[in-house]
Amino acid sequence: MNIFNVIVFIITYAICSINPAIIICKKITGQDIRKLGSGNAGSANAMRVLGRVKGSIVIALDVLKVLLSFYIVKALCNLFDRQLYSSVMNTFAIASVIGHVFPAYYKFRGGKGAIVAFTTAFLLNHKIALICIICALVVMFFTKIVSLGTIVGILLYNLIALFFIPEYIVTIIAISLIILYKHRENIQRLLAKQEVKFKI
Repeated sequence: MNIFNVIVFIITYAICSINPAIIICKKITGQDIRKLGSGNAGSANAMRVLGRVKGSIVIALDVLKVLLSFYIVKALCNLFDRQLYSSVMNTFAIASVIGHVFPAYYKFRGGKGAIVAFTTAFLLNHKIALICIICALVVMFFTKIVSLGTIVGILLYNLIALFFIPEYIVTIIAISLIILYKHRENIQRLLAKQEVKFKI
């Protein structure tokens, strides 16, 4: 990894470590969202704790922080070395998820990374991401289980990416393992048929 990639990682990590769910919940309730609801500092728990409107704002801000990071990184890449684009995108992708999931600002206890991962996946390849997001939403709609839709979408993205964007597959697998690790309790509940259903 060259110095440019290190800079990209630091910038992306610093921006994506900012957690809207923690900030908004603290401002509104005076409490840490990681001690409320499911204990997760992410969009699904924000919906439960703060309601749909504020939860939607959390989702929008999570998407925006990834987009902000991307456009800064893209501008730097265009300015200094366009040939590094593929390498830089790999760095950007992993840094965005690591930042959200393991933020230094909040003692490395962030969200589960689904929204950030899907946003990053969209930036890597929007066509594949749209297919996977639609499939994830369909699963969520019929099962009323958000975690199941998330897992299906992520696994499907890996499968398609293997054939169409192999230059990113190692990074995609690494990100997926992080997301699946963060969803390990959800997976255990799914296997035990005890996962909580969510009104979508």
